[in-house]
Amino acid sequence: MTPPDDALESATYVGGSDSSRPILLLHGAGLSWRMWLPQIHALEDDYRVTAPDLPAHGRRDGDSLSLEAAVAVAGDALEDAEVTVPALVVGQSLGGYVGIELAARHPDRVAALALSGASADYRGWLAVKTCLAGLATRVRSSVSPLERRFQRRVRSGLRSKPISDEIVDAILEGGISADGYGRGATAIAGIDFPTKLRAYDGPVLLINGESDRLNGPAAETLAPTLPNARTRVVDDAGHTCPLDQPTAYTSAVLEFAADVVWPATAGAE
Repeated sequence: MTPPDDALESATYVGGSDSSRPILLLHGAGLSWRMWLPQIHALEDDYRVTAPDLPAHGRRDGDSLSLEAAVAVAGDALEDAEVTVPALVVGQSLGGYVGIELAARHPDRVAALALSGASADYRGWLAVKTCLAGLATRVRSSVSPLERRFQRRVRSGLRSKPISDEIVDAILEGGISADGYGRGATAIAGIDFPTKLRAYDGPVLLINGESDRLNGPAAETLAPTLPNARTRVVDDAGHTCPLDQPTAYTSAVLEFAADVVWPATAGAE
């Protein structure tokens, strides 16, 4: 089931009771907030859910992307949703790194972090590789046949996942952007996210697909160095575990929220 058309067309989705504990969803590069449609319905039963399009993505595809700009969008989304207490920030890939930056700049706004595909250290060789890959993707996005190939590959990948056709169609209509993907890559390259995360003392869940060969091992190395972290592996999933196994991913987030972030509160303030 998808939200009403007016909600789908918004650059920021807000759902759930305004008296419930807040969850902020931050999407991955190249997609839009609609990538969270498999999670939103289950989460907003008990939580206030806010999900913005990040700059250069979705309905904000004309905006310039930087971590500073993305953090500003996240903060504005919480304000517009009238969220006045710290939120559980759930981020996928680029969105996870934006969540880390939000916690570094505004720790009072973040009750906890649940990060998927966002455990790697993008310094050193990985910074160079990621930056070059991001620039190459942006160049390819300006060549129509290559952009169409990117679009076909993403569409095919989404159709293969355990998601209804209705939700896949809604995600696709929200915008698939090779340029946004490339901009996301260059935005995170070279930044010391592990040190930023070590400075955050709230609960952290590092959740990764079992076949994510970069972030899975990185999470197991990173978690013991953090003040308050745990890891979770999603079976039969890769880098995009919220889409690869949406039910298992949603269950992991709900368990983290109920058992660690807000124990015995069941979403209510």
